[in-house]
Amino acid sequence: MSRTNYITRLVILISLTLTVEMVGLPQPVTGPLVNMMLILTALLLNMMGGVILGCITPLAAVIRGQLPPFLLPMVPFIIFGNVLLVVLFGTIKNLLKHPKLTHSNPFYSIANWTGLLVGAFVKFIWLYYSATIILPVVLHKHLPEEAIALMASPQLVTALIGGSVALFLANLLQKILNP
Repeated sequence: MSRTNYITRLVILISLTLTVEMVGLPQPVTGPLVNMMLILTALLLNMMGGVILGCITPLAAVIRGQLPPFLLPMVPFIIFGNVLLVVLFGTIKNLLKHPKLTHSNPFYSIANWTGLLVGAFVKFIWLYYSATIILPVVLHKHLPEEAIALMASPQLVTALIGGSVALFLANLLQKILNP
């Protein structure tokens, strides 16, 4: 893929993701959609594209006012959680390139599912421990229980749902983009 095609596709994926965030849907809808776009970007472009998108999305949520004010200190941790999701997904997917573990359809690839499961779980653990241990040490105060609850199991669920939809859509999109 040429540099121009890569940049064009990255800008389109970023634009679509920002549009999802700017619509202002509830977090149980927006979270899976953003995670879907992170994994789709890693599949359709590469890990770096997914990392770039993962750094932009929490900042857009702040600008949009989608993050409650008590979660503002979590923004750098959310960015890093997105990076962990994308990098672990991409790395594991690439490490497990074996005929029995991969498939031409991304949805049927054991390597993809392994990368998604590990990436989603590590993102969840990172955000939960950031909210309960790291940030309280840095701020010298505990986050509200509501903030901790948002950084717990919903993070795992939204990453798994979004990633699953991305794996399902990737085959169709790859056929459209690479006829």
